Amino acid sequence: MTTLYFNLNDVILILSIGLSIVLALSQTLFSSKLPISKYLLSGFFVSIALADIGILLIWNEYLPTSDTLETLTPYFYAPAMLLKGPLLMLYVASITHDDFSLTGTDWLHFIPTIIVISVIAFFGIDSSFLRLDTFGIDSAVYRAVDFIWWFVKLTPFAYFVYSLYIVRKYHKTVFSHNSSVNEEAIVWLYLITVAYICSAVWSLMLSFLAVAYRLPLGITDNYINFILLIALFFYSVSHAQRLTTTKGLKKPGNKSNDNIDDLINKVMSGIQDQKLYLKANINVEQFSDMLDLPYRDVSFAINRAFDKNFFEFINFYRVEEAKRYLGDKECLNMSIMEVLLESGFNSKSSFQRFFKRLTGESPTEYRNKAINQTD
Repeated sequence: MTTLYFNLNDVILILSIGLSIVLALSQTLFSSKLPISKYLLSGFFVSIALADIGILLIWNEYLPTSDTLETLTPYFYAPAMLLKGPLLMLYVASITHDDFSLTGTDWLHFIPTIIVISVIAFFGIDSSFLRLDTFGIDSAVYRAVDFIWWFVKLTPFAYFVYSLYIVRKYHKTVFSHNSSVNEEAIVWLYLITVAYICSAVWSLMLSFLAVAYRLPLGITDNYINFILLIALFFYSVSHAQRLTTTKGLKKPGNKSNDNIDDLINKVMSGIQDQKLYLKANINVEQFSDMLDLPYRDVSFAINRAFDKNFFEFINFYRVEEAKRYLGDKECLNMSIMEVLLESGFNSKSSFQRFFKRLTGESPTEYRNKAINQTD
């Protein structure tokens, strides 16, 4: 009689393991100015694969096993679960900070892993204990096992939330410093952080339900994880993971009104005389270099005089340029795409969003209204 080793849940786990390994290996194929970010993301997916292998070994009662494997499984399963959090957080930090490098304090994030390994070793916890076979288990060991299960679920969740905080903070900063950003890369950061926050919340909710009502819903974790991996795989393959990075701006020291007026005059010279807003992808550093001014001073002057960040300031003049083309009968042969490119935009969605925000009309509506008024 043939022994059935794997059910549908196990097959999903095996597919998730394979997909995690593919995602980990594929990172080495991506071009990146920061190789450390690739290694951190690869490590994140490897930790997911190891955690799923651990789940398979712990809960599949038909797989051939041994005392050695039963003993060793908790030693790689629990650390793999815990390392997901720090690895994702460090990955996000590495691509949202221009000067990122691993420091001595970053190794403190591995303290939770050391703690859980120490607990496993001290109480002699093996896979049978993790399966919560409580018959004959000492109460202290039971509490230790309970601690491990909650610890490996709550700790990554805290790191995932902190990773989202880093992304959100970066999102605000990059839009303040750049006239154009790689929105697909921002979406990638949100996707991977929010996805794993949702996964962690789901896992915690199932744990609470299991404790309170003895509902055996834990296997749905495997399906959620598999769906997330598929989404991440297709997004990472179809989009280049390039981020527009920016240095943090500090508000300059006190400046006299004369200095501010002088800065504003130079900034307006760059706008009116040099028409620097027509340069696609220009950021505050490049804009400042062309004016031979410190970028912090330029950002401060724009904020002070116009109550706008650099991104809003530049796109205001781009919209004004687009309005000139759209209201000119001699430019009726120009398509909307040609107008936005001539105005300094390089994204149709960004152009339409800013144009609508500043004029209350779409580019097409504005053109039709402007042309009809001149007839």
